[in-house]
Amino acid sequence: MLLAVLDTMLPGDSGEPPLPAASQAGLDLGKLERLAEPVIAALADRDAFLIAAPADRVALLRIVELNAPDAFKALLAEALATYYEAPPVIAALGWRAAPPQPHGHDVAPNDDATRQPLEKVKARGQLWRA
Repeated sequence: MLLAVLDTMLPGDSGEPPLPAASQAGLDLGKLERLAEPVIAALADRDAFLIAAPADRVALLRIVELNAPDAFKALLAEALATYYEAPPVIAALGWRAAPPQPHGHDVAPNDDATRQPLEKVKARGQLWRA
């Protein structure tokens, strides 16, 4: 049931790059299970939700969002954070999974449009005490 709710919230897509559905992203479900309990409890008919078409599932979750907005918001916020931290999603988006330190991220060299305003700042010299 949890994965059906998460897949309705985060269905993935076949765009470029294709993003996996929540159930295919290898999410850590520990915290999500606890947050999903009141959302799942607010569904009027869980069996109907499971067999419903995707658009109907969205409509059913919109009703839950209206009836239990705080629970729905908490689940959605944690689901989004968990989803976008999942390695398959990071890879699909072409993001680097390694931490920024100690190696840092690649930064494009400055072009003239960036360099010119920075020259004015550089010319002011040090404005703080050493």
